[in-house]
Formats: sequence, structure tokens, C-alpha cells
Amino acid sequence: MRRLVAALVLVALCAAPGGVHLAAAQAGTPPPDSTLPPPDSTAQLLQQARELYERVDIERALPLLQRVVAPGWPFSVTRAQRVEAYTYLAASLVLVGAADSAARYFRAALENDPFTDLDARRFTPGQLAVFRNARRLTFAVGARPVSALRVDPRTERVTFTVVTTHVATLRVEVRSTDASGGRVLFQGECDGLRELSWNGLVADGRLVPPGRYALLVDGRSRLAGRSDSTRVYFDVRHELPTLEDTLPDLRRNQLLPEHYPPSAATGDLIKGLGVAGAVLISGALADGRLGSRNAALPATVAATATLTGVIAFVWRRHHPNAPGNVAANVRRRQDRQSANDAIQRRNAERIAQTILLIAPASGVGP
Repeated sequence: MRRLVAALVLVALCAAPGGVHLAAAQAGTPPPDSTLPPPDSTAQLLQQARELYERVDIERALPLLQRVVAPGWPFSVTRAQRVEAYTYLAASLVLVGAADSAARYFRAALENDPFTDLDARRFTPGQLAVFRNARRLTFAVGARPVSALRVDPRTERVTFTVVTTHVATLRVEVRSTDASGGRVLFQGECDGLRELSWNGLVADGRLVPPGRYALLVDGRSRLAGRSDSTRVYFDVRHELPTLEDTLPDLRRNQLLPEHYPPSAATGDLIKGLGVAGAVLISGALADGRLGSRNAALPATVAATATLTGVIAFVWRRHHPNAPGNVAANVRRRQDRQSANDAIQRRNAERIAQTILLIAPASGVGP
């Protein structure tokens, strides 16, 4: 039995796929996976390894898991697949008594994905203990990618999920990629998983403008004094009803003239003189039988007309404004301002109904 355990540990520590056959030969047994069909993808090999692990066929599961993480593995491996392989490899090593090697693979899983965890219903107390120790020795912070969301900030919130592998001081901030400061969502002690809600407002209390943003996560271990950080990018767009355009200021041709032109005073004088002249001419042409008493009447009327023209001339010169037109223009401007105030109120009501469209972005800035 000891020889078998030693052989399995040796297989797990081999870096190349050929190490599987070497370890099997040293143990005096055929290659453990020789009866399995050759896999044509990482997913197939992981599925085979999981099935063997669930059947507690650790002797055959270990070499398959090691092949996935070996540098010579010819197929592509996603981060999730690599984390799964590290986790099952570590769990298998615990079962064969290689706790130190298992801890190294658990740490590799945590370094690749700080959200890695073990389900207590599926793993043994020994495996859970080795994993907890690996978490204490490894410090990393993580943030889940942002999912596409349609959020009404009046009643809904955006939820971000962050994690630390062990107790740490954590700061989480939402910041525009074009700004130097942002909205702090959390600052304090964190140990493990934490969900944070965001109401869609920036630091000054305004609704977040459209653009690209980053969730910045910075942590410092309370156990080891090490620091780690990560960031997740996402885009924000606005969805809102169409806004009305305010009415433009009244143009000159839409207003009445508020000042009389200089010629208006001269015109008043000319009108008075014209009336006086007409009266005098008409009196001269009148029947001579009217007598001197009646002939004085046209002169009186002409003098009155002349005086009226002079008074009007002087008045226009000193009072060039048109009060009636000024009052009419004031009413027109007030009506226009009232209309624009109503438009702005309706627009404000529509802006208050703004929906935030959140979408994941690539891992770089704008």
C-alpha cells in the first residue's frame, strides 16, 4: 500500500504527460489510464477524471488531472478548467495522504480564482482542513464579472460580488475610467465573500453618466501583510423617454418696437404744422363776407395745431419709449418662459425615469 501511495504522489508531481507512464512503471503496474480512450479535449479529460474521482478511483483520476495542468498538454485550458483540475488534484492528493502537495494545488486554485471553495457536503473533513490552511497561506482578492443588467435606480440596485481568501482590509470603489476619483462602496474588514449594492449614483449624488467604469478592489492581508488588487470593467448607458426641446428666445421680428425712432418726433411736429397750414389756407379761401371776427378763428386753430405739434415733438424727444409695446413684449417673454419652464419640468420627470443599462466590458480601459 505504501508503494502505491508513493507512486500516486509521484504521478501528481510530474510535470509532463510522460511522467504518468514513468510513475506507473516505477510502481510496477501498467499505466493507470491505459484502458481509457484518448481524450480529444480538456473538457472530456476533466469529465473522465471527475467520474473516476466520484467512484473513488483515485489511482486512475490523478494522472488525468495532472495531464490537464502539465505544460505539455496540447489542448487549450480555460481558467475555470485549470481551477477545477487543481481542486480535484489537491482533493485526490489528500485522500492518498499527500497533504503538503495537496495544499500547493489548493493554493494554485485560489491564486487563479479567489472564489474557489469546497462544498462541505461533497468533500471530507480532511480535505476541508487542508483547504482552509491553503486559504490562510494564500492572499488574493477577486470580483465577479458584471452581468448585463437593466436597472431602475429608483427601486433597484446593482450588486457586485467580491471576495478575499482570508481576513483583510478591503476597499471597493466604482470609478469612471476618465476620472481620478469615484464612489466608494465599501471600506473595512472583509473575510471571504461579500456582496455590495450600488444605487447608480456617483460621488456627488448625481445619476451615473453614460460611459465606461471600473470596479476597483484593493485589499491588504491582515495575516501576511501582503496586498492584492483586481478590477472589473463595465459600460453604462441610459434608457429614457425622448426629451422635449425648449423654445428659443423670441427674435427681434417677433417683438414690438420698444423705442420710437428719432423721426417720430419730427413727424409729430410736421403733422402739427401741416394742420395749421391747412387751416390758414382754407380760411384765406373762405368767403370774404365772413368778417374779421370769423377770420380770426382759423388763426386760432392753426396756432393750436402748431402748439400741439411742438409739444408732441418735445415729448417724443424726451420720452422715446413705447410703454404699450414694452408691456406687450414683457407679456410675450413671460409666456415664452412659462412654456419653457413647463417643458423643463416634463423633461425632469422623464429624466427621473432613466433606466441604467449595464453591460460587461473588456478588461482594458476606454
